[in-house]
Amino acid sequence: TGAGGNFGREGCIYFGKRGAKITALDVNKIALDETKAIVKKEIPAVQIITFVCNVTDPDSVLAAVKGADTKFGTIDMLWNNAGYQGQIAPTLEYSLTDFANVMNINVTGMFTVLQTVAKNMAAAKKSNDGHKFTIVNTASVAALRGTPAMVAYASSKAAILA
Repeated sequence: TGAGGNFGREGCIYFGKRGAKITALDVNKIALDETKAIVKKEIPAVQIITFVCNVTDPDSVLAAVKGADTKFGTIDMLWNNAGYQGQIAPTLEYSLTDFANVMNINVTGMFTVLQTVAKNMAAAKKSNDGHKFTIVNTASVAALRGTPAMVAYASSKAAILA
């Protein structure tokens, strides 16, 4: 998830160079298409599919997971990377609407993707004992120390650590 951003794009390249079949998700189609083009240019033989996916929408997430499963079979690894920084503002001036939006994307969205993929992995495991699966959720050092003027982002990343 979050494949349209710089960090997500670099992750696609990293895993593609190691032979991964990539399902790249992002809410921004233009950025997602750019990621796919860059990855294909750098690794011509890579297998990569993309889905415009809103991590806060369970139906959107399920459609992407089903699409990945249909194209590649078992999902072995999830890098749950989508996130939103939110406003940079002092806590006393921080918008409640933006705070809720950050938490919805970074926490609820992360959990929606995690749970949907984990269910897919659990179903695959029943027919494939001994197979290894991995889920990695992107947090931030902001979760450990707090970041002035980024109360929502730091709180959301602390929730991910928990």
